[in-house]
Amino acid sequence: MQRIITVEGVGEVVVSKRRNCVQMRLTVHPEKGLHLSIPFRVSYADAERFVFEHRDWIAKTLQAQEQKGVKRLFTPQSHFTCRSTKLQFSPTDAQKRILSARITDHIVTIYYNPQLVDFSLDAVQNFIKKVILASMQKEAEKLLFPRVDEISSRTGLSFRNVSIGNALTRWGTCSSQDDIILSCRLLLLPDYLVDFVILHELCHIAHKNHGPKFHELLNRLSGGKEDLYDKELKGYNGRILPDRE
Repeated sequence: MQRIITVEGVGEVVVSKRRNCVQMRLTVHPEKGLHLSIPFRVSYADAERFVFEHRDWIAKTLQAQEQKGVKRLFTPQSHFTCRSTKLQFSPTDAQKRILSARITDHIVTIYYNPQLVDFSLDAVQNFIKKVILASMQKEAEKLLFPRVDEISSRTGLSFRNVSIGNALTRWGTCSSQDDIILSCRLLLLPDYLVDFVILHELCHIAHKNHGPKFHELLNRLSGGKEDLYDKELKGYNGRILPDRE
């Protein structure tokens, strides 16, 4: 159950009531904004009060994220490479559209009018990221579907369906009906961590929670490296940013 609330001095917050949530958890995402998970017994009024009381922390976190991202804007000089997906820019004359894009063989071309496009605008940055994600999603379908099949066959953990999304906050999910959704942002990870995420979701076929039996199975199937791989995953955030020079 999800609702958007507006908190004075903060703005819009997505509030999700979750059955497995035992306490309120507030997160600030660089691309998706504020999200608050709350137990079912907690009222939306209490959720609003909780966010309001943490407004100073939210402001500091948003400021830190903004400062961190100032030098990582996409510009015509930027490069982005993820597996086969690559980015290039092409200026157009004033007779053509201000900003448009084309994807051909995983090459993302951004066409822009140099006199009219301001690359510091969020709308421009979000457009570029959206097109990159579209290319990554197509590529992920080709790469991840057979990988899930192979790992499922090897482990004997059979899923019902698998699909590709573009979630920022989760690398993957497994539903109670054994449907797996993987984020195309997995392509930003090295192969062995991609396999680990897939294995994590497949282990939920056998164990729907993160109890001892789940971790025992995941650790065994990952060669005793569950803690190591979990720690490494925390070093990746899935954000779409230009390559560092």
